[in-house]
Amino acid sequence: MSHSPAFSVICAMESEAVHLRSVLDEVQERPLAHWRRSQGTLAGVGVEIVVCGIGMVNAAAATTALCVLEAPRAVVSYGCSGAHHRDVFAGDVVLGNAVAHFTSYVLQADGVRRHTGFGNEPGNETDPTAVKRSLTLPADPALLALGRSASVGLVLPVWPGRKVPPQVHEGVVASADVWTQHADSIRALHEEFGSLCEEMEAAAIAQVCAQFDLPFLAVKDISNNELHALTDLDAPGGSVLVHVEREVGRRA
Repeated sequence: MSHSPAFSVICAMESEAVHLRSVLDEVQERPLAHWRRSQGTLAGVGVEIVVCGIGMVNAAAATTALCVLEAPRAVVSYGCSGAHHRDVFAGDVVLGNAVAHFTSYVLQADGVRRHTGFGNEPGNETDPTAVKRSLTLPADPALLALGRSASVGLVLPVWPGRKVPPQVHEGVVASADVWTQHADSIRALHEEFGSLCEEMEAAAIAQVCAQFDLPFLAVKDISNNELHALTDLDAPGGSVLVHVEREVGRRA
């Protein structure tokens, strides 16, 4: 039996997708071009998971193919991210009320980076006044409200090595083909965008969804916080990396 999913969930890695796939009923594999796609139901609602691969181009390509071929009712981006604030810890979840593309900028003659954000009117490049630009793209209000409702009273599993239960935060998810480990740069991004975390797909997926007028929401869990030197690359013997591979996407 094939499903007509109401909701498409896009994540970068198979290690993230396994958590959602494990709770779907009637799962069937139906590839989307060369991307893995699993379709099933969750509480009677059609849901599909597409594993797009890491990075903005992979995310945009898979989302475009999905929107052209299937026209889902709504799109969710979920998976792991790195924190942009000292009070956001491994295992916490960020409900994205907006997304930012933080490497979309003009490097001015004086060396200052002027972030340009998103332009959502293709074909008007010769008329800059016609291009509607915004530093961030907001989440769909109805999906964001559902996310808020789902997070009320939610008890998340404790991240390995921590004792405090994870918290759900709401804020901006920043995206780029970059892993920022420099503390001052992280603080600068948080100051400019209000971002709580960064990853490599959500802004690209959101921009494609905006072009197709599809509701979008990002839900990200935190795998590391460079402001505390809590990176999975610094763990002695790689022990934290093993935990990260098992845990990414689980709470989101």
